[in-house]
Amino acid sequence: MFKRPRAPFEAMVPDIAVGVRGAIATLLPFYFANTTGIHELTWTALGGWFGTAADPGGSRATRLRILVSFAMGGAACVVLSEVCAPSNVLAVVAITVAAFGGSLLRALSGPMTKVGTYLALITAIGSAHVDARPALSALFFVIGAAWAVMLSTLVWPVWTHLPVRRAVGTLYAELATYAADLSECIDEKRPHGDPRFSEIARGSRRRIREAIERARTMAVTIRARREGESRLGSNLRVLLGLAEAQFPLLITLSDDLEATDPAKRDAFAEVLLQIRHEATDVRRKLFTRVIASRQERGEQEDSVATVPRMSSIPPPPRRPTEQLVARLSQTSKLAITLVFALDTPFEPLETSNEAYVSSQLHDHMRAIKSALVRLREACSPKAPAFQHALRVAGAMCFAAIIGQHISPMYLQWVTLSTYVVLQPYAGATWKRAAERVLGTMLGSLIAVVISMTVRSPAMLTLVMAPLSVGAVMMRPRNYRLFTFFLTPVFVLIATHTPGDWHVAAARTGATLTGGAIALIAALAIFPSWEHARLADALATMLKEISRYARVALEELGRRDRSGAAHRAEVLTCRRSTGIALSEAEASLERLLTEPTRKGPEDANAMQLVTYTRRLAGALTALETYADESPHRTHVNQDISTTELVDYVDRVLSSAERLAMDGKREERNAEAEGAPEVPTSFDPHVRALVKRVITHVDLIDALTQ
Repeated sequence: MFKRPRAPFEAMVPDIAVGVRGAIATLLPFYFANTTGIHELTWTALGGWFGTAADPGGSRATRLRILVSFAMGGAACVVLSEVCAPSNVLAVVAITVAAFGGSLLRALSGPMTKVGTYLALITAIGSAHVDARPALSALFFVIGAAWAVMLSTLVWPVWTHLPVRRAVGTLYAELATYAADLSECIDEKRPHGDPRFSEIARGSRRRIREAIERARTMAVTIRARREGESRLGSNLRVLLGLAEAQFPLLITLSDDLEATDPAKRDAFAEVLLQIRHEATDVRRKLFTRVIASRQERGEQEDSVATVPRMSSIPPPPRRPTEQLVARLSQTSKLAITLVFALDTPFEPLETSNEAYVSSQLHDHMRAIKSALVRLREACSPKAPAFQHALRVAGAMCFAAIIGQHISPMYLQWVTLSTYVVLQPYAGATWKRAAERVLGTMLGSLIAVVISMTVRSPAMLTLVMAPLSVGAVMMRPRNYRLFTFFLTPVFVLIATHTPGDWHVAAARTGATLTGGAIALIAALAIFPSWEHARLADALATMLKEISRYARVALEELGRRDRSGAAHRAEVLTCRRSTGIALSEAEASLERLLTEPTRKGPEDANAMQLVTYTRRLAGALTALETYADESPHRTHVNQDISTTELVDYVDRVLSSAERLAMDGKREERNAEAEGAPEVPTSFDPHVRALVKRVITHVDLIDALTQ
């Protein structure tokens, strides 16, 4: 049985490095605040923490732009909140306005979502500082944020192409995982239709598609800020293309593997073993900061010396499965060969400076215009982002009033807990509340133990270091553990008197109060349930799979299928279908986290997503094989596929109406069924068309 290619410790190394950076940015100012008694230095520690957390990664220009904007916005929030803090009414207004604005930033991008969240949290923290010096606090906050930026860009070097290398490496790790999971099915001799095949398809294909989109975005971002071209950047994009080429081939191989008798699957094992090992090697090499040493490259050249060059590749085998395996093996070997030649010397291409500057200015203006358009659309009263912003603002206003009536300390913790627990989706809010309460209670116990036993500022800083590293490291992985590690850090930073355990008790009580307020707001203010959104997501998924099927089937019977325009259209349809399928699955997962659900409708949605995923895999297998099929070389006239296309369109349109209206279609007994597959097709392609029709028939049965 193959083991998964992920090495857990190796995968966490980048997050550990970021965690150490965050600990340095946070704990050094915290130490000086304890030793000097200058409480404004606490803002420097918070600026270091939030600056580290707001770092979006990626290209240096993007990071600086976002972090500088965050530092300036954070300083403004510090001044605003501390000026308003002496007045209960103004403090509530400041918190409400910051919460509304911070939530609206969700409409821009993922990094801006974090920025908006942290700006609202900074305002909530500052509103509890009644006797503060706003200008000095803002200055110390900017120093802390600048300290975090300097650590991540100057003190801790950032390699230009390291973000895109890691993105592409993550993609190859997912390909290796896919191959390993399929290998497990071979070893376990799972029969056709075993749920494990659906589980692998649902998980691996979605993760691979998401990894492809992230790698594409990162590659474009890195390339856009460079003048001219480099061999390293060009080779990385070639590696990305090779990974994208392997994806449909693996899907096709997976479908063939499931349809094959378990006793006859041994032929697949060798190629899957090769894909797993070579994809893991590519990932390991891309995650290495130094690309390749002379010794490593020499060893690799010896190991791949037998890899055939493109000019010497023999004619493809005649059997379709052999053709598929040969293409997959060849693509994998080209990737492992290329990854050890990424640092080959290069000559930059000549580019006009004037044209480059003009292009960059045009791109920046277009990005600003796009952001303004998204903000304008988000400000519509019917927009989900606007409704969520109102929900958050109302909840934060109520939380601030409750906190003020208890104590200034409660004002800070109640508003913080309310904001981070309240999510755009009701199901996510319930889940976040449970995780937040559990993590905070356990973390507060740790804070009590530390505050009662450790009195030395130096020792306290050392004890907090692993907690800070753990918080940063767990943030993208496990919210419960993130809250568990973060709570002692924030409680101890807020504790000005060593041994004061009341802060930890207040934090626990405030978390329970804030979580309850968030849950009430999620149910009372524009309740956001997933059923309506799921219907839209399912309809979009069915539209995309219908377009994909139409393109694949209409072109199937034509003699000339090798045109660039056709291939571009197929790739576009395949990508759009994969994205729409992933969004529908994400919506379904959110639905299943909600406390109240409609059982039969949920079951229908799950079946529809499952059947559509299998149909997408069958279409990918079909169009992948059809390009290599010999039937195109001996057919003297085009083959009509109109009946096939009409049947698929009719069934998927009925499924779309079912998804939107929830009404099943009444059929006459004389209604036409699936048409016959043209006998002129190559036998293997004909079998694949029948497999497509089988999955369409399953969807058809679901709509009746």
